[in-house]
Amino acid sequence: MSRRKSNNLIEEIRQFRKNKIFLGMGLIAIGLLGFILPVIPGMVVLGLGVWLLFPRKVDQWLDKIRSFF
Repeated sequence: MSRRKSNNLIEEIRQFRKNKIFLGMGLIAIGLLGFILPVIPGMVVLGLGVWLLFPRKVDQWLDKIRSFF
């Protein structure tokens, strides 16, 4: 892989990380709004937002839930 391609990839990863934070915060806000408005599935959207911001923690929670059942 050439140096130019690797630098471009690193820049794309950095940009995705920045966008991921804003997207996750937006999904959490919409999820909280979904608890008030019956049209928006609040738990699903809230879960996606939390998963975007804290993927390792959510994986740990899912493992605990799977072992419980």
